[in-house]
Amino acid sequence: MKKKRFHYFIRGYRWAPENFGASKGLTKDSRKAIPLTLDERREVGILSLTKGPDAAIGYVKHTERARERQRRKMITYGFLSKEVSGRFVYCPQLSFRADASIDERLRVFKKIRAILEETDGRVVTSTECELDGQYRPTNVKENTITADFSRPLTIPMGEKFIRDGLETPYRPRPKAPKKARPHKHRDMAPIR
Repeated sequence: MKKKRFHYFIRGYRWAPENFGASKGLTKDSRKAIPLTLDERREVGILSLTKGPDAAIGYVKHTERARERQRRKMITYGFLSKEVSGRFVYCPQLSFRADASIDERLRVFKKIRAILEETDGRVVTSTECELDGQYRPTNVKENTITADFSRPLTIPMGEKFIRDGLETPYRPRPKAPKKARPHKHRDMAPIR
């Protein structure tokens, strides 16, 4: 099976390098725009105009790889509910990286459990009320769900950008000089 390769496309206006953009896709019809900051767009435009499209595509690939290195999976802890199977309770503000140490994980787990124990594991999920003739709430009822502390679970929270350090700047490689070709000599014999 042939290896699938992405094709990169650079487009922009020559007199405004900050308007340059990049997109990639397997085919021309399936390409999607690559999100770039204003400084990155300007750099793509300058590289494309001065060093050619290959240098600009190299810069776009460099920024994509740098973003992937900075993206980290986040996890948090939660507890299954006592009332409804399949529902759970958790604190989305308290999360940690997937590669965090066991001390960090234990600290977050204890903090989440302490927060939920303050209300005996009950969390308000919604509030219902009826309105009287002057739109004032009456018969206010809170719907709650109770956490079962004997059934903890880990919950993936998606990915988050975390900068560990500065990225090395992109430096396009200079093109190798062309090899000198021998000059072809034509036979200069006199014509009769």
